[in-house]
Amino acid sequence: MSYDTLSVESEAPSGRAEEIRRVLGALNIASGRLSERDLERVALAVAARPELYEDLVVADETSPWWLLLFRNPAYEVKLLTWELDQSSDWHDHGGSSGVFAVTAGVLSERRRAADHLSIESRTFRAGQFGSFGPHHVHDVALAPDRPAVSIHVYSPPLSGLTFYDHTDYGFVAREFLLEDDRGEQRTTKVEAVHLLS
Repeated sequence: MSYDTLSVESEAPSGRAEEIRRVLGALNIASGRLSERDLERVALAVAARPELYEDLVVADETSPWWLLLFRNPAYEVKLLTWELDQSSDWHDHGGSSGVFAVTAGVLSERRRAADHLSIESRTFRAGQFGSFGPHHVHDVALAPDRPAVSIHVYSPPLSGLTFYDHTDYGFVAREFLLEDDRGEQRTTKVEAVHLLS
């Protein structure tokens, strides 16, 4: 059984939201929590179609910026942009798994290692992608290069993020932010996208 892609949520202009819905509907993704392979299929399907998102990119020099392209009960797809020395800060995904595909620029990821104390690093260039499970804690940053753009897919859709401090004793939770509260901080910029479209 697959989800009805007709009942979706999107911050993209209505015509574009319909195009995205058609592209993702053609993937015939099963209902329920997406597997790593299905997360990759969704991310790569959107990333391969720059006409779906390139004109929606907003440059924000204060923090990484995002736009919800698609959400149904099983997963969501977000467009993120990165400028200057921006990073996401250490965070988890509230139990969601995910994949991110870099479509422009270079992103570096520092992630909590299996011992929950040390840090591992990896770099992603345009055309590359990374995946993570529900217990993943990481900090993603713009590598010293030009601005970056990435497509992120989360399953189930994000409900909130816990932010962490990395200490000598491991990662200590600092705060939890509901996704709705994070979204309110950027409503004005989303409205600006609709004016440009």
